[in-house]
Amino acid sequence: MIFEAIQSHDPEKIALRDEGLPVRYGDLMAEIETRVSALFDVSCLGIALDNSVEWVLWDLAALKAGISCVPLPPFFTEEQTSHALQSAGVSHLLSPEALRDIGGRVQERLPDGTTKVTFTSGTTGTPKGVCLSQKAMENVAASLVEILGEDFVGTHACVLPLAVLLENVAGVYAGLMAGCTINLTGIQSFGKNYENIHEHLKGATSVILVPEILRALTAQIAVKGALPDLKFIAVGGAKIDPALIEKARGMDLPVYEGYGLSECASVISLNTPENDKSGSVGQVLPHVHTRIVEGEIQIKVPGFLGYIGEEPPEIFPTGDLGAIDDDGFLSVTGRKKNVLITSYGRNVSPEWVESVLLAQPEIVQAVVYGDAQAHLSALIVPAMPELNIQNALDAANAGLPDYAQVKDFQIVPPFTIEAGTLTGTGRPRREQILNQHTKENENELLRTAG
Repeated sequence: MIFEAIQSHDPEKIALRDEGLPVRYGDLMAEIETRVSALFDVSCLGIALDNSVEWVLWDLAALKAGISCVPLPPFFTEEQTSHALQSAGVSHLLSPEALRDIGGRVQERLPDGTTKVTFTSGTTGTPKGVCLSQKAMENVAASLVEILGEDFVGTHACVLPLAVLLENVAGVYAGLMAGCTINLTGIQSFGKNYENIHEHLKGATSVILVPEILRALTAQIAVKGALPDLKFIAVGGAKIDPALIEKARGMDLPVYEGYGLSECASVISLNTPENDKSGSVGQVLPHVHTRIVEGEIQIKVPGFLGYIGEEPPEIFPTGDLGAIDDDGFLSVTGRKKNVLITSYGRNVSPEWVESVLLAQPEIVQAVVYGDAQAHLSALIVPAMPELNIQNALDAANAGLPDYAQVKDFQIVPPFTIEAGTLTGTGRPRREQILNQHTKENENELLRTAG
């Protein structure tokens, strides 16, 4: 589907562009085929490149050759990267240095038909690999082109890492199927806190953002002025405050919230200029079938081939709570479990981070929070009042990826069964603890941990 679409566009139009020579639609298939030839002995390709034309060409070559591809997120730790390579059986790794054989072989646990293994940011130190078919990804891309129509065709700026499925499928695949020009900029060029994003969005007509980057953009718009060429900004990957959307639209930014999951090949629902409802995450895409069971959003996902080593479910329970109204708009009201999603779209299990904190002798109890926030925070019970907790946090953070590090903390009294903050088996009662220490004391100054 995607390759047929590529060949249907104006051959003189630029398809892919970065700081090097652009690739026109008329030359795109030849560039892909050249790289397909180089994959003759590759059984599973790992891509460890920054956003670039080459990233897209090699990814499309693997798709064309029917070879499983494993994009490696730049925010992964060395341990997480190693886990991804080994669990997926990556045989060859493409890095800035070269394409080289790293000795892996596709595991029998990788389901037949797997063309993409995507590893999320990881709710634990060893994230699961989600196995997807080509059809699953093309279904998402085709649905996006269908609901957005000609307004989507223009210049799409890739801001998120291409290893993030949202950009890979909803940005690049959908963009190429629609006939967009895809602008590819190295992630480092945006700056650590995306302080340069305004400059890189000049001339772009569409972009996909996570809430934290949207916040950065609104701050820059206030100083540097509007970006009148932008026609569509999709925001997803984490909870978004409706007030942020309202603020962005007040600055003439065409912001529309969506919702997606890796297991569904990224986007599930999306608001659009034609169909938009405040407080919702949009109407479900045409190819997606959803249901609400006991408040949980469940999805029939034929393209989800299962996690590595596991059978695919016929119905996928998302773990998210929500509802669908009479007009077909989906809303997400919470999560069944404790997984936190930062405003950068990173999934983090609080138990994982807490276990690292509790490995420090200075800390005896800890509860981590930060859902929809830029970074994680912690409520900490020290072993003794006089201990330097900041030093303990520095030591814990050294073993965590940046998105899972605790940036600020508050010293609190011990959690106890008597106070209603521990269960009978000694587990923290998170809601009670957070209500007590973050809502009632929201004006209390938080100490900064580096």
